[in-house]
Amino acid sequence: MKSYKFKIRRPAKNIVEKFEQTLELCRELYNAGLQERREAWNFSRISINYFSQANQLSEIKETRKDLKTVHAQVLQDVLRRLDKSFKSFFNRVQKGEKAGFPRFKGQKRFDSFCFPQSGFKLIDDRLKLSKIGSFRIRLSREIKGQIKTCKIEREVDGWYVVFTAETENNLLPKTGKTIGIDVGLINFATLSDGEVVDNPHFLKAAEKRLKRANRSVSKKKKGSSNRRKAVLLLRKQHLKIKRQRQDFLHKISRSLINRFDEIGVEDLQIKNIVKNHFLAKSVMDASWGTFLQMLIYKAESAGRRVWKVDPKNTSQNCSKCGVKIQKSLKMRVHICNNCETVLDRDHNAAINIKGRADLLGMSLFGATDEPRI
Repeated sequence: MKSYKFKIRRPAKNIVEKFEQTLELCRELYNAGLQERREAWNFSRISINYFSQANQLSEIKETRKDLKTVHAQVLQDVLRRLDKSFKSFFNRVQKGEKAGFPRFKGQKRFDSFCFPQSGFKLIDDRLKLSKIGSFRIRLSREIKGQIKTCKIEREVDGWYVVFTAETENNLLPKTGKTIGIDVGLINFATLSDGEVVDNPHFLKAAEKRLKRANRSVSKKKKGSSNRRKAVLLLRKQHLKIKRQRQDFLHKISRSLINRFDEIGVEDLQIKNIVKNHFLAKSVMDASWGTFLQMLIYKAESAGRRVWKVDPKNTSQNCSKCGVKIQKSLKMRVHICNNCETVLDRDHNAAINIKGRADLLGMSLFGATDEPRI
């Protein structure tokens, strides 16, 4: 499954009104479904599932006539979305993680609705939605495969449509190369062949602009139109940072997948790392987790392999002789007194990661005739 996101070209006023009306009705249904589940459990200890709530939609429409203006499958998808929230909640409880019970959605906090199977039709660059109307979208690239779902999203700079299409894997030719990657904060990534990827620090670079935008919001009177305009500008700043980061991660992950057959990375517990308040901001700005997710799903579609290895002592152990050399975070150079190896700390770690990935691959698949570089 592959997603394609396109911007809607200057939607007409009546189309925007229907978008907003649909979002508001979906939000009300979500909150009503959540309230029903909470009350059923608190008062009767009854657990309600998706199917029992979906079966009530026809009766609810007789009372709430305005719900008939929304496609039936869109309403069903809202209840399915609520059901996923509860399943995720129970999974976190079972794992002993911070649970985070599903919460009610406030105004402007419900920003998308989805046609999961039908109710939409795309002809050239014009999209027709059931009970909403037709409008043009900016088809910036070709959609490959069969479109399965259509989602409308509201963002701070306009409206977008997201198609999910079922496509075949685009297998890349073998290169015979493997690589180890050590992610960091000073440099975004260091490869085992010595290549270094600079860390762009998108959030840090935009901090001055964000501070000015925050001060502008705080100076405006609450509820005023000027405050709403200031909030809009602040949200646009954050959206720009998000898109810059995503563009960077997509390009880096694609470059690595194109060049290497097998990639070794550390199996990092990022949730534990961000508990360090001195590192949390920089770690979240680097977005290691998103980078690894992109690397994995792109490798899967390209016929590549990504190996997650134990990160223990990858920076401490010498990549040449294996002797453990204790180093603090401030020590950026690896100096081995045993074999006299001198390397950048991250480069040494990347070589260790590649070695562990090679061993893991050989233990699972055995030795291959293909060269491992």
